[in-house]
Formats: sequence, C-alpha cells, structure tokens
Amino acid sequence: MMRSTIRTLGLACLLAWLFAGCGGQPTPILTPVATPLPPVGLASGPTVSASGEVAPMTEADLSFVVAGRAQTVTVAVGDVVEAGAILVELDNAAAAASLAQTQAALQQAQAHLAELRAGPRPQEIAAAQARLAATQALLAQLNEESRPEAIAAAQADLAAAQARLDALYAEPDQAVVAAAQAEVQHAQAALDQLLHPATASQVREAEAQVQSAQAELELLQAGARPEAIDAAAAVVAEAEATLRRAEADLAATQLAAPFAGSVTSLGVSLGEMVQPGQAVLTLADLSHLQVETTDLSERDVVRVAAGQPATVFVKALNEEVPGRVARIAPQASVIGGDVVYGVVVHLDEQPPALRWGMSVDVTITVEE
Repeated sequence: MMRSTIRTLGLACLLAWLFAGCGGQPTPILTPVATPLPPVGLASGPTVSASGEVAPMTEADLSFVVAGRAQTVTVAVGDVVEAGAILVELDNAAAAASLAQTQAALQQAQAHLAELRAGPRPQEIAAAQARLAATQALLAQLNEESRPEAIAAAQADLAAAQARLDALYAEPDQAVVAAAQAEVQHAQAALDQLLHPATASQVREAEAQVQSAQAELELLQAGARPEAIDAAAAVVAEAEATLRRAEADLAATQLAAPFAGSVTSLGVSLGEMVQPGQAVLTLADLSHLQVETTDLSERDVVRVAAGQPATVFVKALNEEVPGRVARIAPQASVIGGDVVYGVVVHLDEQPPALRWGMSVDVTITVEE
C-alpha cells in the first residue's frame, strides 16, 4: 500500500513539472556582459604591446662629494629652479679661508715674476752707480796725500752730500734715500781718511768695497738670469693649480642645479649633517615626459626599431597619445622569470594632466 502511494505522488509531481514547462515562460539564458577594453588606437598592421609608465626625460638624484653640515637650503619640494641655481649649501668657512690664502699666494708669486721679467728700475741703477762712484772716490782719496786743498774739497763734498740727503726727507723711494745716505757716509769717510792717513788695511777694505759696488751694478744691469725667471714662473704655475683646487673645494660645498627642473624630493634639513654620496634631493624636468615600457618580451623586442610609430593609452586619463620609439635598452631585465627589454617612447604631445609615474599601455606598429 505504501509503495503504491509513493509511486502515485512521484507521477503527480512529474506531470506537474511537465505541464509547467509546456505552459509557463522559458527559462532565461544568462548572457555575459562584455568588459570594456582600452582603445587599440589607430594602428594598422602588425603590432606588439607592452605596459609601461610615464617618466621624465631628464632627472637626477643630486648629492655632495664632501661631508658637511647643511648651512643653507633654498628650495622645497615642488619648486621650479633654473640651471645653475644653488639648491643646498654646506658650511664653507674653511674652504673660503683656504681660497683667500691661495689667492694671496698667487698674487705674490705673480708680482715676483713680473719684477724679474721687468728688470731693474732706473732708480736702482742710479743708486748702484752712486755707490760705485763713492767707493771709487774713497779709494782714490786714501791713496792721495793729505793736502790742504784735498781736505777742503772733501769737506765740500761732505756738505753737498748732506744737503742732498736733507732734501730727500719726504722721498718715498727708499732706494734713492739709501743711495744718498751711502754718499754721505763715503764723503765722511773720505774726509776722515784725509784727516787721518790711511793704513794698508784701510786701503784693502776700500778696494773690496769698490769691487762689491762694481759687481752689484753689473748684476743689476744684466737683469735676472733665465733660470731665475723659469723658477719664478714655476712657482706661479703651482700657485695657480693650488688656487684651482681651492676653488673646486669651495664649489664642492654648493649643490647647484645641473639643469632646469622641479624639485620632486628633498632629503636634507637645515643644520643636518650630509655624507658624501648621500642623495640630498631629486631634480626632474617635468615639462618633457616620456614613456618607458616595463614588460616588452624578448620575443617582441626583435620586431621593434627606433622610429616606429606607437600609441600610448594613459589609463588615468583614459586618453590616447601618439608617439614614436626613441631607443631600446641594449641589456635585458628579468622580471618574474621573464626576460624583458625597456623601450623608450617619445610623445608627439604632452597632455597637461600627464604626471610622472602614471601607468600606460603601449602599442607599437612593427613591420611584417
């Protein structure tokens, strides 16, 4: 009895399902919704594709070659600077003092060299000639007898020499004054010798003075020896080299912009110690951006060449920008086990909203 009831219920259910399928609405069929794809551009013909990102054509991480404490920080992130502008400066008191010292040493060496090349001044020649004449006169007087007229002449010479010396009280040239003083001394000695007859030793001394004065005059008239001039020139060259090193040391305490651009990062604060090679700031020319691919495979790169047209789809802007292949990396990179090559694409135009680091899809039209 129970089995018959179960069969009856099962048959009733089957019939009900069949009637519902025949008389009701058809079961709906799900249709997949198409996901929009990025535009494929106007490229025609065979293409290769890769992902990439926007980057500046010119950017640099700047650092010092010397250690020091940051004395001046003139920029902030976002500032636009011109080429050559001083961005950060280290404490440069020691370098500045060294530069001043080397400048003074160079000036002294140059003055000495100029003096040697110019030769003796006329005043120096005249003074040497006066000293020679005075010593010769003294020697002649020593060899003369003490006649009254000779004594009177010597007294007159002494008075004249003293008068000439007195007239030079305001003379700035010390060589002229020294010559006048020497003339007075020799005149006095000549008079003393006449008043007191000379001994043999005094005569020999006077002869030695004449020889010395003669040698001094000849040396002045001959001028500096070539070896002395060459030595002085070498000192000047060494001083110039030292000055260039001092200038370089001072310049090393200043971090200047190598090109015009924007400060995109700053890693130093006023008063902070900076080590050689430490990245202080990043400078980039954001007015000239380019695209660099990140995953172009080794199978596709063999079909790519500089100058080929490319279409760049900027995801953040939902915009296509035309461009051309500028260069291809000569060395591969390995990403996730895949061998890839970087390709740089220069854009034909730069959208105002384009930013460094934006993701892009690159389609390059290649030859068959």
